Amino acid sequence: MKFEITLARLFSAVLHPLIIPTLGIIILFNLESYIAYSIPVQAKRFVLLMVFINTAVAPLLSVIALKRARVIGDMLLDERHDRFIPMLLSALYFILTYYLLRQITLPSIIYYYVMGAGLLVIICLLITLRWKISIHMASMGALTGFLIVSSLLLGVNINMLIILAVFLSGMLGFARLRLNAHSPAQVYAGFLLGVCNMLLLYVYLRV
Repeated sequence: MKFEITLARLFSAVLHPLIIPTLGIIILFNLESYIAYSIPVQAKRFVLLMVFINTAVAPLLSVIALKRARVIGDMLLDERHDRFIPMLLSALYFILTYYLLRQITLPSIIYYYVMGAGLLVIICLLITLRWKISIHMASMGALTGFLIVSSLLLGVNINMLIILAVFLSGMLGFARLRLNAHSPAQVYAGFLLGVCNMLLLYVYLRV
C-alpha cells in the first residue's frame, strides 16, 4: 500500500506538466529527421533553454510566490480554486515563448508545438473554472499527440516511442487515481483533450 503511494507520487513528479514541454523539445531534437541536422547546436540550446525557463522555471517560481503571498493554499494545486491564477500565468508564459520563438527562423513544427501546448493550457484553464480536469494527463496526452504528428510531418517511424508514451500515460493515470487526485472521468478527459488538441490543431494548420 505504502509502496504504491510512493510510486504514484514518483510518477506524478517525474511526469509533471511543467516538465513535459521541455521533454517534447528534447525528443524532437533527437529524432532522426532533418530537424536534428538543420538547426545549429547553439540554436537548439537557446530554444531548449527558453522553453525550459518559460514553461517550467517561471511557472514554478510563480507558484512559490503565490504560496508565500497566501494567494493559493497549496503548491500542489490540489484544489480547483487554487489553479486559476497559476494556469493563467502559465498561459501567458506560453504566449510569450511563442512570440519570442517567432522572432527567429525555426522549423514550423516547433512553433506548432508551443502553440498547441499554449492552447491546451488555455482550454484547461477554462474547464477548470467549472471542473477539475487532470492537467497531468492533459500534458501527457499532448505529448502523445505531438509524437503522432511528428511522425506524420517528419516521416519518421517512432511507433515504439508513441507506444511508450501511451504506456506511461496509463501509468500516470493510475498514479493520479491512486493518489485520489482525480476521478476516472477527469483522468480520461485530460488525456483525450491533450491528444485531440494536438491532432485537431495539426489538421487545422494543414488545411
